[in-house]
Amino acid sequence: MGLKQKIINSPFYDWFGKRSFSQAGEDIIASTELRRGRGYYVDIGAYHPKLFSNTYFFYKRGWRGLVVEPNPEMVRLYKEIRKKDVALGIGVGGKDGAEDYYMFKDSAANTFDPGAAERNKQSGRKMIGKKPVAILRLSKILDEYLPKGQRVDLLSVDTEGMDEEVLRSNDWKKYRPRVVICEDLQYFWEKPLKSGVAVLMGGLGYRLVGMTPYSLVFKDEDEK
Repeated sequence: MGLKQKIINSPFYDWFGKRSFSQAGEDIIASTELRRGRGYYVDIGAYHPKLFSNTYFFYKRGWRGLVVEPNPEMVRLYKEIRKKDVALGIGVGGKDGAEDYYMFKDSAANTFDPGAAERNKQSGRKMIGKKPVAILRLSKILDEYLPKGQRVDLLSVDTEGMDEEVLRSNDWKKYRPRVVICEDLQYFWEKPLKSGVAVLMGGLGYRLVGMTPYSLVFKDEDEK
């Protein structure tokens, strides 16, 4: 482990005025919409417990939740750094089973999407292998692991090309997060509501409340 990674994993990373931990401030956008002292999050494709995390901002403020990340090294870090969360080492997709997990030297590029894996290789990222990993639908994960009676305040989805499929795998009548952060690299700034993710979320009764270069942020229309 290099010095940079050791610093990120240590408490020093939190002490130097760092307010947002997301890649582009998604956590701050979500926090302005939630305005809650403490709540519960579900983080799908959670990656690192601090670096580029959409939920660490909330963890530091007393929130707790469920994080799902297929990279076993990252799951180990979650259990070490964020001990009060529940960390699952599986993937999420449209049907239960197993799918190939493409792994890169830069593990932030790891993906179940073969198209995304090919684009990563073409952009110069080094693939170091692939292996089958268990996949569950989001609705099944929530059925099995969400505490009884617990509403999800924040859902974060960042699955490198599988994001719309993950959203579709939820039971939206049963589980309606107050705010949803979803990676979406297919939208255009001029017409953000035309992307597949945005059309899906609009049809489910969510309105767009924020955008970053990487993600869209939605809020349940029934939430004030």
